[in-house]
Amino acid sequence: MVDLSDSVAAVGDVHGCVAPLREALYRAGFIDERERWIGEDARLWFLGDLTDRGPDGIGVLDLVMSLQAQAADHGGEVGCLLGNHELMLLAAHLPEGRRLRLMQSGDDDVHALFRERWFGNGGQDADSSRLTDAHLEWIAKLPAMALTADGHLLVHADTVGYLEFGESVEAVNESIAALLSDPVDVEEIDRLTHLMTKRFAFASDDGIAAREFLRTFGGRQLVHGHSPIPLLLGIEPHAVTGPLVYAGGYAVNLDTGLFLGGPCLVCGLPSVPKELP
Repeated sequence: MVDLSDSVAAVGDVHGCVAPLREALYRAGFIDERERWIGEDARLWFLGDLTDRGPDGIGVLDLVMSLQAQAADHGGEVGCLLGNHELMLLAAHLPEGRRLRLMQSGDDDVHALFRERWFGNGGQDADSSRLTDAHLEWIAKLPAMALTADGHLLVHADTVGYLEFGESVEAVNESIAALLSDPVDVEEIDRLTHLMTKRFAFASDDGIAAREFLRTFGGRQLVHGHSPIPLLLGIEPHAVTGPLVYAGGYAVNLDTGLFLGGPCLVCGLPSVPKELP
């Protein structure tokens, strides 16, 4: 069970694996057997990539959306960041009336491009058939970044691409929210998707890149998903037992490789370094 007195707990990439997520949330003391929020005033953040690859992305969306409303009613908080897979799902299902610009010769070409990209990255027909406007509206309003009171900077991807959209958490979130509001500029959503698929920007022992990123956006420790820990470390997915703290302690990776067979972990966030040198 997670110590719910901790300021924030977080979950990495779920990728449609709703059954392990339910079990992990139950074990951690956030939900009961009927998926009702029992975390009281606890704070829980999902780091994005709720959908694709796994069997039930819509089930994950429905669960997280429900818990977000339930937690708010009990003085708690369930937050979720925008991941690159949410972006691809959104782009693949944009109705014609929400597109502002064309990337190729016409809307059909754009739609086909985004659908092909989504399916090529694990998009599921079963999710597409159950996706509603309410899901798409919720996804379009997700923040790209969040900063906790105790100094954790939460992002989905280990990329510096967020700097393309501003130099503060508020500026980045406002820029991306505007980009995803009606009507959507498909050229800009394409650029954002490419930026958010990049990775490994902070993978150095000295932590210089992570510290520079933190100096820009605030916080003393960067927390992300996106890059599966078992692939990074060259280990079997079942061997992952917790977050990967790296870059001199200034970065934390929470992508346990769930869709590869890794565990679903609901993690209290590590203690942050006292200061940025």
